[in-house]
Amino acid sequence: MEIQGLTVETQALAFLTALITPAILILACASLISSCLMRLARVVDRVRTLAQMAEDIRLGRCTDCTTERRQEIHTEFDFYQRRGKVILVALGLLYGTVGLFVATSMAVAVDLLLDTAVAFVPVVLATLGISLFLVSSLLLMHENRLAFRSMQREIQFVHTLEEAILVDPEGTGSSEGGGA
Repeated sequence: MEIQGLTVETQALAFLTALITPAILILACASLISSCLMRLARVVDRVRTLAQMAEDIRLGRCTDCTTERRQEIHTEFDFYQRRGKVILVALGLLYGTVGLFVATSMAVAVDLLLDTAVAFVPVVLATLGISLFLVSSLLLMHENRLAFRSMQREIQFVHTLEEAILVDPEGTGSSEGGGA
């Protein structure tokens, strides 16, 4: 392998530089994968909590569970199901991205070692990897918005319950606290 006008040391440096770039992108993917796995774990934990609440309601172990609470649990299930799906798609894309960046490193090495005329292969692989990385980042931004909306709904639900208690602290159904 000889690149015109470059010394052996410069060629070796060019080779290592070409291999390091995909490695740095792999580290970036690993960071996002770790974040996705933590997000997925939080979604799974919350769904399990909601499932236990639903089971308690079904078995009559929840004495203060209102119709509103049951409806809110089902609404939250839907939100968390959507979030989980988005996270799983993003994870799949990130794993694919890592594979493309590894393939990019291999293609760079093969191209430089065998002095082939297929230098476009690493460029195509890297471009595909970067594209998947972008799409997965956009999905994670969407998932962040879903998480925020879910949190807002839960806060609003709690405020609604608190307002109902302030209006009717004894739960009698009258708006003045039970006077005749």
